[in-house]
Amino acid sequence: MTRLLAGAAAHNAGQYGVARTIWAGEAPVSPDGNDADDRLLEGLAAFGTAIVESRRGAWDAALDAATEAELAFEATDQDRIDLAPIERWLAAFGTDPETAERSPPPTIAVDGDRPMPGELPLAAAAVVAGAVAATRGDDPDVVADALRFARGNEHPETTRYATFLRDYAAAESGERGIVFERLSGVVARQRRKEDDVEGLFK
Repeated sequence: MTRLLAGAAAHNAGQYGVARTIWAGEAPVSPDGNDADDRLLEGLAAFGTAIVESRRGAWDAALDAATEAELAFEATDQDRIDLAPIERWLAAFGTDPETAERSPPPTIAVDGDRPMPGELPLAAAAVVAGAVAATRGDDPDVVADALRFARGNEHPETTRYATFLRDYAAAESGERGIVFERLSGVVARQRRKEDDVEGLFK
């Protein structure tokens, strides 16, 4: 469910390329365990591709992706998200691709809620943050270590690492550099502590 939730949150925040990366399983920080139905994720990834390509003006690629999404959704049997608004948008897009320019794609509800990056559980926030880092050219290893350090705490969801991961995932593009710098700082300090402890046993 982590990829589904993380991608939906990124999508709802208008980060369509990030959402596509997550749904396609290409995010550098991967969720643990099993996730949603593969066909559902494939359909959502194709939906994301249709949005991204349409915004680039690559209409043929966008229409091909929209068709792929429709076929994937037809083959899935799930009740986590309401596909009807997405399928209506895809049908309208297939008839008139300029639909993408006139109106934004529908937001996505997961189990009745419409997630946003700043409200995600730690693991999902880290998946979004890792995908954002890869998109921006920031170091995804900082995100992975922040997740690891948070999980080493008794209350991982309320650690400063979790806070910074959510802040970075949710930040506006102009603010992300500052947030990542702060995240990198706390991660670097913890890495040094780890190195110091390891040095004691050498």
